[in-house]
Amino acid sequence: MIKKNKLYIFIFFIAIIFTLLVLCDVPCIFKTLFNIPCPGCGMARAFREIFRFNLSKAFYYNILSIPLFIFFIYFFVSIIKDIIKKEHKTLNTVENIFKKYWILIIVLLVISEIVNIIHGI
Repeated sequence: MIKKNKLYIFIFFIAIIFTLLVLCDVPCIFKTLFNIPCPGCGMARAFREIFRFNLSKAFYYNILSIPLFIFFIYFFVSIIKDIIKKEHKTLNTVENIFKKYWILIIVLLVISEIVNIIHGI
C-alpha cells in the first residue's frame, strides 16, 4: 500500500514536470545530442495545439499526440478515482496494457520516429 502511494506521488510530480515542459519551450535532449528527432519530438508543441483545439497542427507535430493525450486524460481521471475510492485498479490496468501490447507500442514509436524524420520536426 505504501509503494502504491509513493507511485501516485511520483506520477503527480511527473504530471507537473510534463505540464511545465508543455508550457515552456524546452529543446529535445535527444535531438540536441544526436541531431535526429526522437519519437516524442514535437509532443509539447502538439499538446499546446490540442489545448488550442487545433488538432490538425497537433497531428502534424506528432502523430501520436492525440491518442496519447486521450490516454493521459483517462489515466489521470482514473488515478483520481482510485485515490478517492482507495483502490489500485488503474496501475494494474496500465501495466496489463503494456504487457499485452508492448509490440504494438514499439511499432507505433518507430512509425512516429520515421514520420518525425520525414517532417523534420
